[in-house]
Amino acid sequence: MPLISQSIKGLITLKASSKLLSGDKLSALVTAISNATAQYVLSAAIVNSTNIALGPGSGTQTGRISGLVPNTMSSLMMLKASSAGLSGRDIRKLLDAVSFGVVNSMKSVLLQGVIIGAGPGTGTSKITGLSTSALQKLILAQSFFRQISGNKLRALISAMSFGIINHIMLSGIVNITDIGVAASPPVGPVTIPTAPGTGRLV
Repeated sequence: MPLISQSIKGLITLKASSKLLSGDKLSALVTAISNATAQYVLSAAIVNSTNIALGPGSGTQTGRISGLVPNTMSSLMMLKASSAGLSGRDIRKLLDAVSFGVVNSMKSVLLQGVIIGAGPGTGTSKITGLSTSALQKLILAQSFFRQISGNKLRALISAMSFGIINHIMLSGIVNITDIGVAASPPVGPVTIPTAPGTGRLV
């Protein structure tokens, strides 16, 4: 299942409701966060991998993300929020809800890519290409479109963006399976310990 805004929104709303957070402005903000996050992660994330595979050959890659933890993401958000003077139980509850929604939605994301010069094998990779400021701008644009404002809005969205992007890039691991064909004897197959691959999240 791809990363879709409705999935993120549903999970954030579910967690927020369990923490007794509600309201029209909250719903609009959650929609803004969900739309921007899904759009940005899918369009900007890059996965460059190193694989142990049989070659020479060619093939495709698929994989899933592991290593993301809601509490770790929300702790990064709170660190940034506190440095901007944001505090309070409702702030923590909101950031917990956002982290819960983003992390659990990311578990359904797939890598689609190609392995270069090799065929069947396995690999792991980190996610790159993401920017805190770029996500922040998208969430702000979505928020302004929904007429959400406030003197703490920028600081709040900055904290969310900081936590989302840094946790994905620092802790997210893509576990990769390479599917393809390696050359037959006498050319191959031989084990290629550092076969490169590249892909996108879908």
